[in-house]
Amino acid sequence: MDKLARISTEERQVLIVDEAIKIIHEMGYQSFSIRELSTRVGISEPAIYRHFLNKEDIVLGILARFSEFDIKLFNEVKLNEKPVEKIQCFVQYHFNFLEKNPGMTSIVFAEEIFNQSNLIREKMLSIMEKRKRILMNIIDEAKLKNQVINLETDEILTVILGIIRLAVLEWRMSGFAFSLSKRGAKTVDTIGKLLLVKK
Repeated sequence: MDKLARISTEERQVLIVDEAIKIIHEMGYQSFSIRELSTRVGISEPAIYRHFLNKEDIVLGILARFSEFDIKLFNEVKLNEKPVEKIQCFVQYHFNFLEKNPGMTSIVFAEEIFNQSNLIREKMLSIMEKRKRILMNIIDEAKLKNQVINLETDEILTVILGIIRLAVLEWRMSGFAFSLSKRGAKTVDTIGKLLLVKK
């Protein structure tokens, strides 16, 4: 009997996705297989196929985590009243989340995943666009209140997202050798110096 037979379907799906992230993080997407996943989770391959159609479907399950992140991000940002504070929260929240979930960086930077599936690529693009819209709305609000320098919204967006991506890539390439959340605090300060209107 599968050792996970007594837990709910939803809990089993969460465990499968968790283990899939670990495999991709440790071994790369090319080494990710249903057989390896079955061994890691401790259930049969047919049992995995009862929850997910194939590898692509499992990756979509992983991407659903990003969608959940965006909901939490949006709610966290809303807790701040000033647009500047919202921008700072947006940036810091990314670092805090990834520090707690380093395996997710292997998904973000795994181009081979997105090159092999139009469905996965479109889903990821949709997630990225939604996140960009959150930030664009904050930037536009900050511009209306004269809290950021007079640049096009797209340019400010590119600067902020580019700084986040570079910091995360450096953290990943270092083997996660430093605190990303602490680095995030410095990054937030740098963004402030670059983009915020000096009073």
